[in-house]
Amino acid sequence: MEIVNIDKAGRIVIPGALRKKLRLNEGAKLLIADVKNDILIIKKINIQELAEQLEKDFKNIDIDAVVGRVRSDVKEKIRKKHPSVFG
Repeated sequence: MEIVNIDKAGRIVIPGALRKKLRLNEGAKLLIADVKNDILIIKKINIQELAEQLEKDFKNIDIDAVVGRVRSDVKEKIRKKHPSVFG
């Protein structure tokens, strides 16, 4: 465990020993998630593996139907919260 600083551009330096241990090279993709109580999770991800897994997971799902339902739900929530927006 090490303490690092954030620079003016918002960048942090991952210590060399951790980069080596996790095989983080230039261009590596990291997912950063805000959990709570000032805790961040940084997870190394492989975009290709993630895309392949999503393709398998959604193979028999009608994505257009899911997107339509989400849009409909969002519009309904907006209508309820801001009735004047939709006249």
